[in-house]
Amino acid sequence: MALCTYDEASRTWYGVQRVSIYNPKANVGEVLNHILLRTPDRIIQIDMDTGSRLSCAEFRMRMVRFAQHLTDVGLRKGDIVAMANGNSENVAPLACALMTLGAPFNPLAPGFNVEDMAHMLRLTQPKMVFCDDDNEEVVRQAVCSVFEGEIPIYVFESQRDDVKHAEDLLIPTDKEEQFMPAHLGDSHELLSMILCSSGTTGPPKGVCVTHAQTVSTIGCYPMDEPVTVFNFSPLYWGTGVYVLLSTFASGSTRLITRRLFSEETFFEAVEKYRANFVFMQPSYANQILRHKRALQVDYSSLWALAFGGSYVSENLRDQFDRLLPNGRTYNTVGTSEVGWATNDIGKRKPGSVGTPVVNVSVKIVDDDGNDLGTGEKGHVMLKGAEPFIGYYKNEEATRSTIDGRGFAHTGDVGYFDEEGYLYLIDREKDIFKYGGFHVSPSELEGVVGQIEGVIEVCVVAVPADEGRMTELPTAAVVRATGSPLTAEQVMKVVDGKVSDYKRLRGGVHFVECLPKTQTGKNVRRKVLEMVLELVKDKTVA
Repeated sequence: MALCTYDEASRTWYGVQRVSIYNPKANVGEVLNHILLRTPDRIIQIDMDTGSRLSCAEFRMRMVRFAQHLTDVGLRKGDIVAMANGNSENVAPLACALMTLGAPFNPLAPGFNVEDMAHMLRLTQPKMVFCDDDNEEVVRQAVCSVFEGEIPIYVFESQRDDVKHAEDLLIPTDKEEQFMPAHLGDSHELLSMILCSSGTTGPPKGVCVTHAQTVSTIGCYPMDEPVTVFNFSPLYWGTGVYVLLSTFASGSTRLITRRLFSEETFFEAVEKYRANFVFMQPSYANQILRHKRALQVDYSSLWALAFGGSYVSENLRDQFDRLLPNGRTYNTVGTSEVGWATNDIGKRKPGSVGTPVVNVSVKIVDDDGNDLGTGEKGHVMLKGAEPFIGYYKNEEATRSTIDGRGFAHTGDVGYFDEEGYLYLIDREKDIFKYGGFHVSPSELEGVVGQIEGVIEVCVVAVPADEGRMTELPTAAVVRATGSPLTAEQVMKVVDGKVSDYKRLRGGVHFVECLPKTQTGKNVRRKVLEMVLELVKDKTVA
């Protein structure tokens, strides 16, 4: 079966078209309830920190109790609930309970500072907030800065006496068996969640995800057999949400941990818990490969290691592929607006992010919105099985993102080859000019990233003069511990591989780490600030 088809008339690439096994008119709660009742004994979640194993029956019981107690305290359809939580045991049942009630949840990064937290609270105006014990103070400060009166703040896994405990919403109600999810209306308009956009170019926007989109995600990705899935992402990350939904789509088991990324935790997931599918950022993979145990770990259970979120070097994939006796790495691209968009499950092609996934349509258009064909570079546009309806309370951003045909701008520039494989050149807002020529930071990062001793790299545009008449390609590099790599060596390698106008005329600057968003993407504007400070210091010296 072809993984991708191309319609010459409309110049559109299509992933495999599949009818959802669930009615997209149904609400998410109706679908989840059905799935959980169908397989009560299946283990849907394993807590790596405590060893707790949650069956579908117990998961449903907790979901129902959350729904009933939240109804009793006044939560209603359409009320928004903010969740600034890591992956503790009862976070997923809560998120599912909120969708069942028609109360969209807005997952926030547990590590947000007060300003970032307040920005999203101000936008969504939630009726209540859930958080963890270790970020309760930050959440409370943010709430106080936004709301004149008090709103409830529930804290998970806290031993304190001065907070509302989320677990109090899990005490028996004696009416669990009477519960039946209500049909809440048109799933194409009803919101299931409000995700945060990546925030790489400014404060995050609220991405509206409908019940129809969520049901389609659950119903269009059934797997051949149940698997054990793992990633470090909290629900704030789109990957965290979609890995959670995959447990309903495929009858799989989700491993969770409250721990931040560490190599040892990853090793534990694949050795002790025999994870089959893992998603991670390339920066995590780099750290794993450098670990002293990397070559001794038993990876035999792991058949899919998916990378996404930022540039993935071919060298990194080569190294990991050699470690996987029964699997391989995959390159993936997704957006909060549409979900998973492409992967290279068919075959690996250097530099490509793969073909469109199930029910996703992709177009390449020029600056005027005209459709482009095979091999022509332009703006990448996506459309899923169910339409993306826009950004919460941001009509301007919605209008500028969704075109008249329902396709959403991704902000990426790319092209398709003759087999339907997509190649991303760069982000629209990241491309800059030197001497009238367009320079792609991602292309240069790909070259620098192959150099031995380079752990991470981010290329930015340093103004050549006050008028910014032209900008100089400049690299910020995280160097491996103990590496003798010099700036001159990096520049010599790059000079030998790129056209003259792409040379790193702004220099190479070694840094301890690169500033990232909560989703692990490099924040170029902050990298540029770092580089400008380094340049200024050298000038003063």
